[in-house]
Amino acid sequence: MANPSTTHRRPDRFDFATTALTFESQGTRCRGQFYRPDRPATPPVVVLAPDVAAEATFGYTRYAERFARAGYAALAVDYRGVGENEGTGPTAIDPVAQAADIEAAVDRVRRLDGERRRVVVWGHGLGGGHALAAAAASRRVAAAVAVAPFLDGRSFARKRSLGYLSRALRSGGRDRLGSPLGRSTTVPIVGGVGEFGLLPRRPAGDAYLDLIPRESDWANATPARGILALFRYRPITDVGDVDCPTFVVVAGEDDLVSPETAATAADRIDGAALLRLPVGHVDPLGEAFETAVAHQIAFLDGVVGRP
Repeated sequence: MANPSTTHRRPDRFDFATTALTFESQGTRCRGQFYRPDRPATPPVVVLAPDVAAEATFGYTRYAERFARAGYAALAVDYRGVGENEGTGPTAIDPVAQAADIEAAVDRVRRLDGERRRVVVWGHGLGGGHALAAAAASRRVAAAVAVAPFLDGRSFARKRSLGYLSRALRSGGRDRLGSPLGRSTTVPIVGGVGEFGLLPRRPAGDAYLDLIPRESDWANATPARGILALFRYRPITDVGDVDCPTFVVVAGEDDLVSPETAATAADRIDGAALLRLPVGHVDPLGEAFETAVAHQIAFLDGVVGRP
């Protein structure tokens, strides 16, 4: 893979248009924002999978825009029940259903406008796990990029304190029992200082909240049973089935998911490229964006071809 810090990288040179694109996932209508460069006629498409409980506008459209300016089409996906998609109540965390949404998005863009497209699956955090799961499930994915990926719910649980696990199990169990009766239990996605939440307030939670647009009506709450679902989600078990070019970006100072687990996943994927950045979990969407996206475009140029 070319190193953008030591080689000449072509400047962004494409204009692009955006439009809403809908697709069906297990009977549910989902949507995303599609970015189409002005040329070539049928560019590769990057499908972007957001992190846990995040909307596409939380930094992912910034990646989509940069990919489009580099000549790649991009679809920034909102999972079912997120953003303007179908669903009611607080944003639910359902890793298996969301992974199915990404696979459905890949199917939607593979033959967009009647033309066969090369498709890249890209994901950050939990979306990084979904991206590798989609690549493992389909031999028709051209490449995969996983940024600070969530790959092992057991590893995620081991990094939490006993107090966190106790609160998660109590709240999750209460929600699982009460939700069929209309008595759902919610917890904050980002906890306040000293408050329980799916994500700790510092440093990852503050960085997560900084990505939310001011005009967003996103609510900082999720049904508690989703944390239990995260503990069970383990795309690490299938990464050995990935047979497309793969780029894993490890956040070396990640306080949410294990950098070592991400590195292990890269080792299990034949020929995978690994980049370790000295940043936190959310930083590739924020202060480390320029470095991270430059490496990713260099990777894409090398494996799916420059437009």
